[in-house]
Amino acid sequence: MKLVTKAALAVLPIALAAATMTLADSSGTPGAWQQRRMEKQQSKLGLSDEQTSTIQSAFSADRDTRRQLHSQLRQAMSDLNQSALNGADTSVVQGKNAAGQQIFGQLFDLQAKRLAKIGAVLNPDQRKAFAQMKSGGGSHGGWKGSPLSGSPTPAEG
Repeated sequence: MKLVTKAALAVLPIALAAATMTLADSSGTPGAWQQRRMEKQQSKLGLSDEQTSTIQSAFSADRDTRRQLHSQLRQAMSDLNQSALNGADTSVVQGKNAAGQQIFGQLFDLQAKRLAKIGAVLNPDQRKAFAQMKSGGGSHGGWKGSPLSGSPTPAEG
């Protein structure tokens, strides 16, 4: 039973990330929050109109694939939960866990490609500032300190 619990806990961060990313990508066209994100990036990074356009294109280029993978990840998490909670054989649970991790790996690959496209149009100072914007904290509900420290506090925005 401990292996089942560990497997379920191992995939929990994947599910949380997928849920967050899915909420962020819920519309097919740029919405108000995406426009605010781009305006904030353009202002903070000093982006030209061409850089801004390239970044917007990088985010929209793989949107359908990301949505499909997020859907598959939600299903994989559901399958894992059902298997683990219903006392399925350890090998079944491990298989479900591996399937979720494989999908999450595909999402990471898409992210790496997107960031490579974005990084190619930024100067070194802009890349550094962009990386700091993307690293959490800020106004998107990031957490200060370790989430394992007992009582994390929401980052102030």
